[in-house]
Amino acid sequence: MLTLENVGLVIGSGPSAKTLLEDINLQVGPGESLGLVGESGSGKSMTLRSILRTLPEGSVPSGSVRSRDREIPSLSREELRRFRAADVSMISQNPMAALNPVLRVERFLIEGIQAAKPRTSAGDARQTALGLLADVGIHDPERCLRSYPHQLSGGMLQRVVIAGSVARGSSLLLADEPTTALDVTTQSDVVAILNEARTEAGMAMIFVTHDLDLAAAACQRIAVMNKGRIVEAGPAGEVLGSPRHEYTQMLVASKPSLTRRTPLRPIPGEAAE
Repeated sequence: MLTLENVGLVIGSGPSAKTLLEDINLQVGPGESLGLVGESGSGKSMTLRSILRTLPEGSVPSGSVRSRDREIPSLSREELRRFRAADVSMISQNPMAALNPVLRVERFLIEGIQAAKPRTSAGDARQTALGLLADVGIHDPERCLRSYPHQLSGGMLQRVVIAGSVARGSSLLLADEPTTALDVTTQSDVVAILNEARTEAGMAMIFVTHDLDLAAAACQRIAVMNKGRIVEAGPAGEVLGSPRHEYTQMLVASKPSLTRRTPLRPIPGEAAE
């Protein structure tokens, strides 16, 4: 479904140039979930932006990003627009950023459904939206549809964004720390919803997080990032249960514990700016 080969990203030029990503190699197939973990600044979100081609001004990308045998960097502007509209969905850290604050939720969902299926009438799209909101655990979908984003809690907004992602029938879901601002109970609900949608629709999912336990719950495979590089990758149980790379070992050792008798082991160095 998605393959990244030797993906790199440099921003700036000359002596001030900075390497943000280097030699990123990843694969994720239909129905699979891949977790990207690492500390803040390790390059997780920038990897997702390399897939979507929403890169910072002045950056120089390299390598191959393929989806269904299409080379994403080689797509025309119109082809890239269609790819973003139909083939890939994005869940951001802040669900409010995905919604227009002056438009009701129904406008967001109905437009998304009609963009994916242009022949769908507004009435049919609205009924589909109601069903999707119920599927993601919103108990009063009619009230939710009529609401503005500021009238909903963070957990409900995230469910709305997930419903919009599922509604489009995308083959690829990019989830960029979708549970960061949520309480633990809501986090569990959101992960369950994502996994159910992924398995039922056969979507490929890349799940970005700095929470190792959350990654283990949401993902079948995990890739660990450090300073813009993949340092270790494999099945979630193996990577977190028997880490081989020193950085992964230090990440696992840094997890808080109620029974810890030794000081936390800090990770030396600095994250990328």
